[in-house]
Amino acid sequence: MTALTIRADELIMVFEGFGPEMQHFLDRQTGEVLTVFEDMDEEDAELLDADPDRFLLIEPAPSYVGYEVMSDFVDTLPEGKVPRELTSALQQRRPFRRFKDVLLNYPTVREDWFRFHEQAFMKIIREWLDDHGVEATLVPLHTQP
Repeated sequence: MTALTIRADELIMVFEGFGPEMQHFLDRQTGEVLTVFEDMDEEDAELLDADPDRFLLIEPAPSYVGYEVMSDFVDTLPEGKVPRELTSALQQRRPFRRFKDVLLNYPTVREDWFRFHEQAFMKIIREWLDDHGVEATLVPLHTQP
């Protein structure tokens, strides 16, 4: 069997839990993500029922995983104003929103965050793929400098 090629950005969005009113499945044959809404149409139902082993349900990662990724990123920054502001954001109500708001003030750090975030979630996804016996190449959106 040939290894699949999967777009990392699609899986990252699913792992972060976007769209709670939907379920997502990895197609083991194509590497594509199938999104099924609560009110699944007949075509999707037939596709899933026809070959259940072909589709792997993707469960979103718990929110603490995303929080840990943000905290790990802050730990990589040199001491100074930016990590202090990001740490403060993580300690407030709605830490995910506040973290992103702080990053808007620091475009270079924000770009670093995007790369760090993608690499962290690619690692999580690779482990998930390995746990489910899926051989795949993840194609990152951001390239390493």
